[in-house]
Amino acid sequence: MARLIVPTDYSSTAEKALDQALLLAKKHNDEVELLHIVIVPPSGESPKIWEYITGEEKQEKAKLEALAQARIKTLKLPDTTRWRAKVVYADRFLPSLIGRFEKTKAKLVVMGTTGVGGLANKIFGSNTANLIEKAEVPVLAVPPIWEPSEIKKLEFCITPEQVGELKSDIKRWAKWFGVENPQVVHFTNVANAGTGKAKTPFPIKAVLTVPTEPLYQDLVEYSTGLKNTALCMFVHERMTIFERIFNKSITGLVAGHVQIPMLALPLKED
Repeated sequence: MARLIVPTDYSSTAEKALDQALLLAKKHNDEVELLHIVIVPPSGESPKIWEYITGEEKQEKAKLEALAQARIKTLKLPDTTRWRAKVVYADRFLPSLIGRFEKTKAKLVVMGTTGVGGLANKIFGSNTANLIEKAEVPVLAVPPIWEPSEIKKLEFCITPEQVGELKSDIKRWAKWFGVENPQVVHFTNVANAGTGKAKTPFPIKAVLTVPTEPLYQDLVEYSTGLKNTALCMFVHERMTIFERIFNKSITGLVAGHVQIPMLALPLKED
């Protein structure tokens, strides 16, 4: 079964997401599924649609296979790199992607935060943000400015007081990424200053924010220049823990703003 699923629209950013997934797969000897979802009307609305699918599916799959082979060659990965191509025809993108994730028992979705230009760019970027907001599957969102590389650092955006309840999740993901010392990053402003007195098993870094500026700008400023690092957020069904601190929403602005990959980890409401 695939451990990493990479949806693609054949854009340059989706290609970067594929590169990042292949590098992760190499580290864990996991399999990457390169997935292309073709949106079609429900079969009842278009009786001839399945004839079209039968004729085009092989061609689409060959395109995916050529893309995967080209990226493996460019990254100079071994021929034993495990991957497969999958074409899915569905009437909706996100339910199809989530269904594929559950069926393959995947570990992570690796997805670019933007797609091709124009309208398609908005659609693909919106799908990434919406997938994060649904908080149903773990997502590594790869921004267009990022150059794929080995992720050696994880920085979790939570408060020190929340470390206790999230400690096991932090340790589990740090182990999977092979990161020995994950860090807690506490974004704070005048309204909730300080790092608290809670003792944690992880180093804590306080980052001062500007209350008058949009929260995503603080993220951009902080993440600019960081190397081999992913910014991690625990996402509840409607709002990240980070968002609750500031009573603002940033998931809709994730595309194209944060300079490093964002690891969004789902947590269900009690």
